[in-house]
Amino acid sequence: MSADQIFDYIGIICLIIVAIATGIDAALSFYIKRAAELKKPVPQQVMTIDEIAKFVVSEAATLDASGAEKKVQAVKALIDQANAEGKKVTEPVARGAVQHAYDQVKQEKEKATPEKEDETAQPIGYVQPEDDAKND
Repeated sequence: MSADQIFDYIGIICLIIVAIATGIDAALSFYIKRAAELKKPVPQQVMTIDEIAKFVVSEAATLDASGAEKKVQAVKALIDQANAEGKKVTEPVARGAVQHAYDQVKQEKEKATPEKEDETAQPIGYVQPEDDAKND
């Protein structure tokens, strides 16, 4: 294969890359224009049910209520937020997502806190000069 053929192939590959990028740009421009015409906001970030559950569990942890009441509030908040984003979530799925998020937070807290020392452990002392006579 000669150098001219290699440069020709490189030129063709560059043209293909530019054509693909131009096509993607045209498609995205059309989508954004069409969304603006229909008065639909262009999505900035799509949150999954799992991400929403983490947020509502964190928010519920700040409430001054019992654990069962916090869970009920978190499930309600999850369903409300999912409906606001156009996601259909059933109550059993919401309860499961909230419980899963709570379990993850609990595991992260357990990993973050150091294990408690054995209460029977005694600190190691230093030998004092007056103790040398006792140790001989």
